[in-house]
Amino acid sequence: MNFLKTFFLIFVVLSSGCFQREGHILRIGNAVEPVTLDPQLAPSLTEAKIISGLFEGLFVADSRTLRPIPGMAKSYTLSPDDRIYTFFLRDDTFWSNGDPVVAQNFVDAIERGLSKSIGSPWTNFYFMLKNAQSYYKGEISSFSLVGAEALSPKILQLTLERPISFFPSLLTHWAWLPINRKAIDQSGGFFDRANRWTQVKNIVTNGPYLLESHKIGDKIVLQKNKYYWDADRVKIDRVHFISDVSPTVEENMFITDQLDITENVPADKIPFYRTQGILPTAVSLGTSFYWFNCKKKPFDSVKVRKALSLAVDREAIGKLRNRGTGLEAYALVPPGTMNYDCSEYFKYDINQAQELLAEAGYPYGEGFPEVTILYNVSDNLKVISEAIQEMWRKNLNIHVKLQSVEWGVFLVERRQHQFDICRGGWVGDYNDATTFLNLLHSKNDNNHAQWNNEIYDRILAQAEEEKGSRPQMLADAEMVTMNEMPIIPLYFDSMCHLVSSRIEGWYPNILDWHPLKFIRFKK
Repeated sequence: MNFLKTFFLIFVVLSSGCFQREGHILRIGNAVEPVTLDPQLAPSLTEAKIISGLFEGLFVADSRTLRPIPGMAKSYTLSPDDRIYTFFLRDDTFWSNGDPVVAQNFVDAIERGLSKSIGSPWTNFYFMLKNAQSYYKGEISSFSLVGAEALSPKILQLTLERPISFFPSLLTHWAWLPINRKAIDQSGGFFDRANRWTQVKNIVTNGPYLLESHKIGDKIVLQKNKYYWDADRVKIDRVHFISDVSPTVEENMFITDQLDITENVPADKIPFYRTQGILPTAVSLGTSFYWFNCKKKPFDSVKVRKALSLAVDREAIGKLRNRGTGLEAYALVPPGTMNYDCSEYFKYDINQAQELLAEAGYPYGEGFPEVTILYNVSDNLKVISEAIQEMWRKNLNIHVKLQSVEWGVFLVERRQHQFDICRGGWVGDYNDATTFLNLLHSKNDNNHAQWNNEIYDRILAQAEEEKGSRPQMLADAEMVTMNEMPIIPLYFDSMCHLVSSRIEGWYPNILDWHPLKFIRFKK
């Protein structure tokens, strides 16, 4: 072992065992500044892992198995036709302003999430409810017709359009978290996306933690909520989320005992930490890819999109990421997805890529317009983007530009379709192929490719009503996407975090989901 590796190992051992943490403060790397702490607006896990400490829904995901366990709901019943869920809320649950948590808080969250003025990225989740999509489209005007009703202060009833066997698991997602309408109204309009109700002085929460402070671009501090119904289970007094730091800075903070859990690990350090046994990793229910803007030329051409995808050497990208082989993506749905036979739909083929590009009117890249790859600021993403830029230059004689922007700017430009090609990715919200396939439905607000295929939409709709043939129908749908290539699948994700050996209750899992209430320091 060389001197540098010895140095790192010594400090990791020190940070993992010798320092005593005063006041039970857990420090977690958050990589980038969250764009919001609003449950109905939060676009990703970056925000959700903080929000899940502030709010609690009907169910909470078990930290090891991810199965739904009781949260605000102590029990529920299901109708014989598997469509009507009736939830019975706990009596001992309160908001941080002293209000009791009631069924109407969940109904209000759904109504707000279905508002076009809010523009929730999770609108399609609510479409599972009876009449929700019709209400969103304006086909019915009264929200009272949507399948979300408070039967009494402590009884909530949700009625589905059709049976969904994994619906309780879906309810662990942050889109379904309750909100305190009175607190939101006091800070602005209830349906105003710009409402500042999530600021420290305004926010009212019901979860295991309260929002103590939020310094933009630096640190978010959560304080234990002593009035939380399950407060005895919560062992960490404060949680610090450290934002806007690179993987290298996170690593240094971990080594010097300023972080207990990192969000990322520098790619070139992964092999070393893996050999030292201090890098918990798990294959993720996630796929990284590039979006094409299918409304812009030349990416309105299927042949162009397929040519660029076939010209990407995914094995080379895997080596750059230092996460081992076997994670190259030749599909959208990752391996390990429950009740689904994952396949590979294409392969790296330079000759076919060149033929397709020529057929599209750009023989060996002649006349191909100047286009740009957009990605958020990240050392790892920069390396990957530069590698793909070189592959396209070498294999297709195409010259593309690279543009990196801060996370918040990236989200805005992607949402407004202000890109040619942009970095994309999806981590499953639940363990089923539809969490990926629904992403490309023409009505999904997260379909940043603006791709529209009636056959694809119809297959997904039919699959919702099928049981025995459902896996094959979903595979047929995925085949449609891979034939038209609105995205470029790159690799299936794996989670790599440096985690202090002092930590208990944090388990690698396919969703990379780690509820704060279960994390503690070893005695």
